[in-house]
Amino acid sequence: MLHYKVYQNKSKGNKAYGKWFARATVNQTIDLDQLAEHMANHNTPYSKGAIFGVLTDMVNCIRELVLEGNAVKIPNLAIFSAGLTTTAAEAPEEFSPTKNIKSVHLRARSTGDLTRAVLTAAAKVTRADTYDPSLNTIEDETETGTETETPTDPDGKSVNP
Repeated sequence: MLHYKVYQNKSKGNKAYGKWFARATVNQTIDLDQLAEHMANHNTPYSKGAIFGVLTDMVNCIRELVLEGNAVKIPNLAIFSAGLTTTAAEAPEEFSPTKNIKSVHLRARSTGDLTRAVLTAAAKVTRADTYDPSLNTIEDETETGTETETPTDPDGKSVNP
């Protein structure tokens, strides 16, 4: 069951300022060890340790392959690839990797059973029991480094300017 909290957009420059949106809440973060234990409890002949080892190697290999410029597709999960955060150059010959590439990040595009349409059809959603609006503004979460979702209209289009 997914839980959500309602929050108000407090970003004054945003055309959705003052409007209310929902944000999914996280019950807990499951680490790789806990995932391996969970998987081992699903009638598999593999031990938690064997599963943990395979998952650890998978993560390391995905990192290696992505940093080599490859996209790695795991069916019904995601396609992983590298993305760049850059600054503009006035002309192509003025572009310099050391000056204009600010960071490399991981991109993940959902596939198969984890696509937006499939998850939307399968999800059961309920409002979270507790809510403190002072903890859930876009400005507050951006300042603390917590991931924020982009507010969207009913058609799924971003409402940010």
